[in-house]
Amino acid sequence: MLTGIVSVSLTNPTFARQRHSLFRLATLFSTRDVYHANLNITALSRAGKVDAARKLFDEMPTKDVVTWNSMLSAYSQNGLIQHSKTLFHSMPLRNVVSWNSIIAACVQNDDLDDAFRYFAAAPEKNAASYNAMISGLARCGRVGDAQRLFEEMPHPNVVSYTAMVDAYARVEGGIGRARALFEAMPRRNAVSWTVMINGLQENGLYEEAREVFVRMPQKNDVTRTAMITGFCKQGKMEEARALFEEIRCRDRVSWNIIITGTRSCNIQICVVPTST
Repeated sequence: MLTGIVSVSLTNPTFARQRHSLFRLATLFSTRDVYHANLNITALSRAGKVDAARKLFDEMPTKDVVTWNSMLSAYSQNGLIQHSKTLFHSMPLRNVVSWNSIIAACVQNDDLDDAFRYFAAAPEKNAASYNAMISGLARCGRVGDAQRLFEEMPHPNVVSYTAMVDAYARVEGGIGRARALFEAMPRRNAVSWTVMINGLQENGLYEEAREVFVRMPQKNDVTRTAMITGFCKQGKMEEARALFEEIRCRDRVSWNIIITGTRSCNIQICVVPTST
């Protein structure tokens, strides 16, 4: 039968073109199916339905590296670190996203030794690889190790700088280094400004925090809430209330802070509701 098809295709160019088109169409449908299945794995994972995600993964006749990465993320996002490791080691092909996923999974579970082993073994590293390790080390108080990685980075980005500012601000006597690094940042985002303001306030440097807040080019509600916290700690309720009025979408956190502050100062609060 196969010989017949080959002989016909050789003698009939039209048939050969149709056959080629059919193969292309089949490949297109297969790729599309894999793409949609990958999206479904991610959606199920975000809904906490890891078993359903794994069932879909197992039933897929064709998987690409994105499929494996999606399942890897499903495990790590739901705290199943051992499943993440088992799946990672069974992957037929890995890319930098795969390595970053397993590194981040270990970091999230405070398994820094394994995270560093994966980091060291990764054949390719990018900024996300370094940032995951720096953030994890900083969160666990290993600021020296975080700093060494930061200095080794070929191209630190705003996330890298912000993680180190936060790390320095958290250690005793490190707020000066945090401020110096913040001022040296080539670029800052809203998180950078908020981290610096929080760090200054946690170290009792309220006036410096206020100066940084005034300099912030585009203030957001998270940063305003951080400043309100500082004003309440100082008993400056007029400033706190004025800033609270600027928040367009007041959440439970901002309300709790302002209410706690006014109670501690024995002040009645009267706030004009904002339109939603």
